Amino acid sequence: MSLERPEFVSDLVIYLLNELGVEYAPLNPGATIRGLHESVVNYGNNTNPELITCCHEELAVAMAEGFYLATGRPQVTLAHNIVGLQHASKAIYEAFLNNIPMIILGGTGPLDASHRRPWIDWIHTAQVQGQIVRDYVKWDDQPLGAQSVAESVLRAYQIAMTEPRGPVYLCFDVELQEARLPDDFVLPDISRYQVPASPQGNPEAVEEAAKALMAADNPVIVVEGLGRTPGGSETLQTLVDLVGVPVIEIGSAYNLPNSHPLNVTGANAEVLRDTDLVLAAGVSNLEAVLTRSVASASATAPVTPRGRSGYNRVFENSIPSGTKIIQIGLNDYGIKSWPSNYGRILATDTAILGDEIQVLKQITKVCQDSMGAGSRKRATDRIPKIIKIHSDLYDGLHKEVKERLWNQTPTSTARLASEIWEVIKDEDWVLVHGSLSGWERRLWDVSDESRWVAGGGGTGTGMGVAMGAALAFRGTDKVCVSIQNDGDLLYTAGSLYTLAHHDIPML
Repeated sequence: MSLERPEFVSDLVIYLLNELGVEYAPLNPGATIRGLHESVVNYGNNTNPELITCCHEELAVAMAEGFYLATGRPQVTLAHNIVGLQHASKAIYEAFLNNIPMIILGGTGPLDASHRRPWIDWIHTAQVQGQIVRDYVKWDDQPLGAQSVAESVLRAYQIAMTEPRGPVYLCFDVELQEARLPDDFVLPDISRYQVPASPQGNPEAVEEAAKALMAADNPVIVVEGLGRTPGGSETLQTLVDLVGVPVIEIGSAYNLPNSHPLNVTGANAEVLRDTDLVLAAGVSNLEAVLTRSVASASATAPVTPRGRSGYNRVFENSIPSGTKIIQIGLNDYGIKSWPSNYGRILATDTAILGDEIQVLKQITKVCQDSMGAGSRKRATDRIPKIIKIHSDLYDGLHKEVKERLWNQTPTSTARLASEIWEVIKDEDWVLVHGSLSGWERRLWDVSDESRWVAGGGGTGTGMGVAMGAALAFRGTDKVCVSIQNDGDLLYTAGSLYTLAHHDIPML
């Protein structure tokens, strides 16, 4: 439903958000965002966006992340001046690492120093406030004037949604929020401010990659996050079924059904030790897949290491020397100087800057058009071996749970994953966040992206992500499962208030 013509600048912001399709605005209320807050309620009737009250800004930002992961639709959050933005900063950083688009709206000032109250307004005003998060947002702005505000909101949405996606921050002077719009102000036509289409791959590089894939004896495809894009999983399945290539998933996002016979995630070492080509699509840290920890006399470790790698920092290659590497994606466009989230630079034979789903479609088309008898025979010969690896892997996992892990004390994460599965397997379930050492991914029937919103850990943001995802399913019969591992709920116990107050069901 279209809103009436806005009267104040804060109304204008809410009008634009409504036109852009924003549904929710999680926030921890504060004085410098009062103009925006009042416009949501009094001008927008608390609908599109609807305010979601949180007890901490970290929760508010994380909820926007979870809602996007569940729906693919970006949301806004509101953060009160310097202190609110400082509280939100950890969750904003995680959104940046995970390429989650959102618009964080903040307030400051008054910027006219002669209008500030003694002490309180001064300690809550910065030059400029966005400096707090500038190193881990895609863009920030502090516009002055109504026309600048309109253009800033539209630009923020475009930048956030342009691949590689990520958070943006806008800061509005408290007096500007409450200023009246000029009578002759012209509202922008939202339809003329579209998000740019993502680039496809260079045709010559795509053909080179496809030929290398068809010519390889033991190729492996490594993927991350393809299930976030509609049709991504289907695109991957079409290619791997055609060429007969095993798939290794990394990260917490869905890519391929765990029951697919060519999904060998978990048998990485066995598959990679004989490979002659690795094609990586959307992978942010390929080094983590292509190396493994090795024992070292120089490594300092306790008697019982705390994990598979213990305290060891010595690694060796998991792939044979000379293995060809093909990397596909847009990660290089998102590199910034301050965070080192880009990892080590790797020797790569073919690098394709382009949307990974579109590039995989291009590669599939080349293979379909030019796959010869030799390539088809290699694929046919490979598939039974890959299927056996997949079958042996899952037979071994179930045997390990039954014979070694079931009666462990304290209860093993494998048994807990099994017990949860028995409860939810006949329900319309969705995992909205969390992991049990990866056992849920091995033991549950993970067959499509609609059931797998967000895995992984959290250190404070996990509950908020789960809440945002569950909010997307509020009013449905979905059983939203949240696994709060790593002590996550203890960081944000106030999240339980938000769940109860806004009627967000969650297991």
